[in-house]
Order: sequence, then C-alpha cells, then structure tokens
Amino acid sequence: MRPPSTRDSGVLAVLASNAVAPVGVLFLGWAPAALFGVFVAEIAAVLCWTLVKIPFAAKRPNNTIGDGDRLFGPLQAKRGSVSLPGPLPECYPRNVPTLLIAAFLLVPLELAVAFVAFGLTDPVVTDEVAGQILLGGVGVFVGRGVETLTGYFAAGGYRDHSARSVLLPPFKLLFAVGLLMFVFGPFAVELENDVFLVVLVGLKLLYDLRALQLERSEKRGVFYRLYGSEETEIEPVPVEEPKRAPTYRTTPARAVAITDAAYQSLRYTVTSGVLWCYGVAAALVFFGAWAFALAPLALAAAFGTLRGASRYLASGPVEFRSYGDVLVVHDALLDEPQARLERDAVTDVSVSADAVDRLFGTETVRFETGVDTSPDVGLTVPDPEEARTDDANANHPMTVPHVEDAAAVLDAFKRETGAETETATEAAPEPAASGNGD
Repeated sequence: MRPPSTRDSGVLAVLASNAVAPVGVLFLGWAPAALFGVFVAEIAAVLCWTLVKIPFAAKRPNNTIGDGDRLFGPLQAKRGSVSLPGPLPECYPRNVPTLLIAAFLLVPLELAVAFVAFGLTDPVVTDEVAGQILLGGVGVFVGRGVETLTGYFAAGGYRDHSARSVLLPPFKLLFAVGLLMFVFGPFAVELENDVFLVVLVGLKLLYDLRALQLERSEKRGVFYRLYGSEETEIEPVPVEEPKRAPTYRTTPARAVAITDAAYQSLRYTVTSGVLWCYGVAAALVFFGAWAFALAPLALAAAFGTLRGASRYLASGPVEFRSYGDVLVVHDALLDEPQARLERDAVTDVSVSADAVDRLFGTETVRFETGVDTSPDVGLTVPDPEEARTDDANANHPMTVPHVEDAAAVLDAFKRETGAETETATEAAPEPAASGNGD
C-alpha cells in the first residue's frame, strides 16, 4: 500500500482534527456551544499559522501596496531573500509589510468578528464547556500545524504563494464559519436538536472538503476572482546585471543615510495621517490627562520608526553601479540587484537638494523615463493566464540620492542621452531608490 504523500498527510490531519468537536457533540454529549467555540478556535489557529507562513512566501503579490506608499512601499519593493539556519526556507523582506498589517490589523479584526459571531449564538460557557472548547481547539491547532509543516514547508507550497495569497484561506474560513454560526447557531443552541447539529456538521465538512478540492483545482470561484490565488501571483524574475565590472560606483555615506532616515521619519509623522496622533496628545495634555497622552505619542513614534527603517533599507545599504549604458541598483545587505535603467530609456534628468543634501553638501539625481508606473486597477483579479508578469527589467524612473559628486554620476551614465539636466534647490520629493523590485 502506498504511504500518503506529504501534502496528503496535512490534509488528513486537518480533517481528523476538525472531527474532534463534531464527534464530541454528536456522540459524547458535548454541549452545542462547544462546537461553535471550536469553530472560533479553528479560525484563531488558521490565523496563527498564516502569520508563520507569510515571511516565506516566494512569489510577489499581484496587487501591491504601491511604490508611492512611503510607509510600506520601499520594503515591499525589495528583491532578494535572507537565508535562515536549519531546514527553514529563505524568508523575504518584501513580506514584512503584509506580516505587520496582518498581525496588527487583520488578525485582531478577524478574531473580533469571529467572537461577535460566536456571541450571537447566545452560548452558555460553563467550566465543562470551556474544557471541551480547549480540547477541540488544541486538536485543530495541531491539525493546522501539521498541514503547514507538511504541505507548505516540506512539500514546497511556499513557492506557489505570495504573502497576499496566503491570507485568502483565513478570509474564506471566517466567512463560511460566521455564516454557519449566524444561520444555525440560535436553533442548535436553543433547541439542542440533533438534526440541526448534523446539518451544521455536514455543512462544515462539505466546506472543508470543497476548500481542499479548490486548492488542487484550476477552477476559480467567487473568492478567487475577487481576491486572486497563488496562480495569479507573480513569479519573481531576477534583475539582469551586466557580467562585466562597473565603470563607476557610488553609495550614500552611512551618516548621510542615517540622517536621511531620521529626517524622513519625522517628516512622515507631520505630513501624513499620523499627524492626528499629535493632535490627540495635545488635547489630552490640555485636559490634564498627561499619562494618557503618551499612548498617541508612542503610536506616532512607532509609525515614524517604521518609516525611518523602511527609508534606510531602501536607500542606505545600496550601491549604484554604472556600466556605461546601464545603471543598476544593487542591495549590499541582500546581495541582490534591485532595479536597472538603460541609458537610452532616459527622457529627463534633474538634480535637486533636500534638507539632508544641504546639510551634508550632497545632491540627489533623478532619471525620468516614459514608463507608466501607475498600478492597474480592476474589479476582479485577472485569470492566471492573463496575470501580469514581473517587470524586474523594465526601465522605471530611478533616483540616486545624496551623492557627493552628481557630475560624476551624470558623466558615468548620462553621456549621449541628450536629456537636459535641471538643477533645483528646493526640497526634493521622496522617491525610492529604485522603481520596482522583487
């Protein structure tokens, strides 16, 4: 007899763990409230293991946050990965924004919705019922864990997903379980009718089987068309870097890069929606609530720190390499090229100086191209065969920040472009170090 495959083992573990609560309710006399409690525990377990999956998703998201987003855009544009010790696969810095959004916004929101749906069933949770929920919850947590370790890590499922597509199963599960508890919960709990319980358990089993079937099928349901799936995510393509030695290299000085990150951090908190934190803090101080004023200030500091770290990683540890007709942005930490720009694609060149440039006597060079960088917007995600491919080697606009000798950069790359150079002394905008990246 052929032993089950790694992926099949995970599927069997999920089905077995999901059978704990139904068996307990139908055959061991568990209270119906325990069944709904385990449903909520399953949602929590799926969310927990989803957070574990996100850092290792190898594909790029089809619908990105956007390069123009100052907070997360530079991080999500990063190409390259970080190797971890042991059997774990590589993790990707570009997945950090999705991980943060999921951990601090989506997961708490989903859990709150799940508990509200559970409360609508008007459950009576005694110590005995709490123990039953705990037992069933441990079962589904272990089952989902086995599925993650076998199907996602051991079988290489992480290669088929982006950080965004990993979030689809929890949304689908929340919708299905919430609908079941909302429709059948009052009947099953108040009447304790075995017929309702059997129907409820049967519908949940059908959902589990259907979800597992869709994971292996090419059919696309409503959720897949609205949100997408691993098939619609982008297979990363490396940025092509010439094999020959570069004719010119430049990188921002560390002191300049750190100062720039601190400046952009402070600037972000006063030129974005984070500004309301200062207003709330001022109002609390005005009414004498000094201790409470620390909370919005801490929130503003958290956003500012994230913006500063994102800015530094985007432009600090990078080296701009000119090969005469090609300019490449190379990340020194990840040892991965981030973007490239061909000289013939340049349509305009400008040199400007922001506050940091004026402080250190440096300049920022901006190369414009005719490439449209605006994101595609649609009501549904395209079919897999129509999904866009990675534009790693497209000639997006590029910024070389805080260089000590802008003329040397222009001489190494701009010759023969015919583009006019404009010099500006006003504050420069906040472009990332490169256009797009893996």
